[in-house]
Amino acid sequence: MTRRAGELAALPVFADCLGADLDGLAGKLEPLHAAPGDILMRQGDVADFFLILAEGSRVQIRHESDGGATVEFPVGGCQILGEIALLRHSRRVATVVATTAVSGWRGGEDAFDELAQLPGVLQLLIRTARQRLAAFITPIPVRTHDGTDLLLRPVLPGDSERSARGHVEFSTDTYYRRFMTSRVPSKALLDYLFEVDYVDHFVWVVTDLDDNVVADARFVRDEADPTVAEIAFIVGDDYQGRGVGSLLMKALIVAAHVDGVEKFTARVLTDNLPMRRILDHIGAVWEREDLGVVTTEFDVPDLGTIHLPRTLSDQIAATARQVIRAVG
Repeated sequence: MTRRAGELAALPVFADCLGADLDGLAGKLEPLHAAPGDILMRQGDVADFFLILAEGSRVQIRHESDGGATVEFPVGGCQILGEIALLRHSRRVATVVATTAVSGWRGGEDAFDELAQLPGVLQLLIRTARQRLAAFITPIPVRTHDGTDLLLRPVLPGDSERSARGHVEFSTDTYYRRFMTSRVPSKALLDYLFEVDYVDHFVWVVTDLDDNVVADARFVRDEADPTVAEIAFIVGDDYQGRGVGSLLMKALIVAAHVDGVEKFTARVLTDNLPMRRILDHIGAVWEREDLGVVTTEFDVPDLGTIHLPRTLSDQIAATARQVIRAVG
């Protein structure tokens, strides 16, 4: 068991744990070995175990919605699988198929209880579960003022890579207005921006029909007062002035109502007129904080005042609710 605990301690998911913390879990796990093509979990099955994938293992997660649409995405080693159904006390929400030779460990419900007690692990499980559930959500069709069809959905961890390799341009001026620096965001910052928990940090993205991210908007809850959240957004150069920012702001307002956020704050460059105009329309009053920087705090507007079609507002609220209230 000591050897197994040492192997577990090397995995990033247990970064906050000491080797001794993992002895109890190690004693409740069994070795896992599977060949390419083996089905490790099947959507709809009763959930009574979870898996921990060792480094080098790869699987494909496949979810079929009630409407028949299928979403697939790969997952690599050093990951925990099967956590969603055990956290929600529900049946499996996806099928998991080995795409390489897979090794790792298998644990039952008693092992999962042990797992959830480890330092930092439960919050990681909940965040990961929300991110995977968000990947199963059907994006909401939206349209710009000039008739361009786009899609609105919650952010996914893979969006950082999609943004980096996509064809949508974010110029140095755009980065400067958003981040107050013209430097391209670092990988660490991109991980923070795109790998969120949807409760304390909620993000909408707008994509084109090829799933290239063209804009995002977010609120980050204040640690001292959970009813207050700071907002920010960024729109790709070719999509500015077409109503994308205003749409994202309205979607943030809807999500804030779902999430219990009552006040928004913002800190922007004085000459960031596009963002200031959007916020002016919903009650922002600006105060000078520093040379070239202004701030504002205002109540989250009532849904009836934001002029969003009822059907679209309901779709946005339902989608936000799926990830905000899905787990935990």
